[in-house]
Amino acid sequence: MSEAADPAFEQFWADALQPKWADKSESSQRRLDWWREAKFGMFVHWDPSSLAASEISWSKQFYADHGEQLLDNPRPSPDLHGVREHRFWLDWFKPAVPREVYDHLHKSFYPGMFDADRFVAAAKQAGMKYLIQVTKHHNGFCMWDTKFTDFNIMATPYRRDLVVAMAQACARAGIRYGIYYSQRDWHHPDYGPERMAKYNEYMYHQVEELLVKCPNIEVIFFDCEQYYPWQMWDGKRLFQMIHRLRPKVIINDRCGVPADCTTPEQSIGEYNLERDWESCMTFTGFWSWHGFQATVIPFEECLHHLVRCAGGGGNLLMNIGPLPTGQIDPREADRLQRVGAWLAQNGASIYGTRGGPFPPGDYGVSTRKGDTVYVHVLQWPEGEVVLPPPGSRVVSARLLAGGNASVQQTPDGVRIGVAPADRTEPDTIVVLELARG
Repeated sequence: MSEAADPAFEQFWADALQPKWADKSESSQRRLDWWREAKFGMFVHWDPSSLAASEISWSKQFYADHGEQLLDNPRPSPDLHGVREHRFWLDWFKPAVPREVYDHLHKSFYPGMFDADRFVAAAKQAGMKYLIQVTKHHNGFCMWDTKFTDFNIMATPYRRDLVVAMAQACARAGIRYGIYYSQRDWHHPDYGPERMAKYNEYMYHQVEELLVKCPNIEVIFFDCEQYYPWQMWDGKRLFQMIHRLRPKVIINDRCGVPADCTTPEQSIGEYNLERDWESCMTFTGFWSWHGFQATVIPFEECLHHLVRCAGGGGNLLMNIGPLPTGQIDPREADRLQRVGAWLAQNGASIYGTRGGPFPPGDYGVSTRKGDTVYVHVLQWPEGEVVLPPPGSRVVSARLLAGGNASVQQTPDGVRIGVAPADRTEPDTIVVLELARG
């Protein structure tokens, strides 16, 4: 699988090695314009592991006993470049699913209630602008009709390609589509130090197959931490194949190089206007469905995730874990609907903005679009909100929801006050217009 030298690809690869967007080429910077404006996407972690109401893949990591002793599954570890995958046991891996159960879950997987168009409509109603779907997680199960392994959706009673269905539904709805693909594979016999080159061929073929089957793939979310070097995957060759088929694709930082964006998970990224980032958050603390006994965060917390990501200069990729039936958990659907209703009224303060000029704090965050600043007060201090100088004169102030806000500007900063009766929960948005220039 050789690729001829291509100056456009060499620039693509050189850009992938640069963390800061200012050090990348203009074409690389422009490639992310739509993504920066979108701010809000849906992550979909789903495969037959949902039948066991256990964490996706990780419940396979420790499954070499009957489910009580938490013994390691010793086989899946590449042990290359000093990497050891299995080093600890975390509570969120539980419950362990015994081998004789886990390896046969797909034989009972029949998501008869799945409707790709309804699924994507829920994302669109929530105000999400793109959707990233897990195609293959670490357990190796493929959610599409791949010709390179029998361990795929066609080996289930369902026998329908769930990746192509979702990609086509996104295209119909005008939602940008992307895929999650894990380089790790705890099922494939070639994944390991003895036959890693052979495994990489398998991986290249699968990624290529996905890009051909779904021509609207615009994002690839790989999933190996930075201590996996790109040489483990022959990453330059992998990127070259991707670039040949999809030169405008966006790739995250989990293939051994910085690529286009940083992807912190289960935490809001740090305030950063020099590097694109996207926080991956969950409703329950788990990636896949853990049953109705798992608590779902309230709407207010979900909204705060979105606002704090936008104010920090990043995006929010909010994960859902569908039920084995193919439905979105109704509690998660409720939160999505409520966030969508909020965005319908307040989306101007999120979409197409950049973080700042005021750094995030206990009060909340600020977002900016041109000379308009949106101060999101998520928690009111005693009295007024005190912010540092914005670098320009404040010309006017108002509440986005209607009403008045008082603003005092001095050389030391800006003081913002809103009468308690005019504050809105869970976010009071004060709109400041700054002097041009």
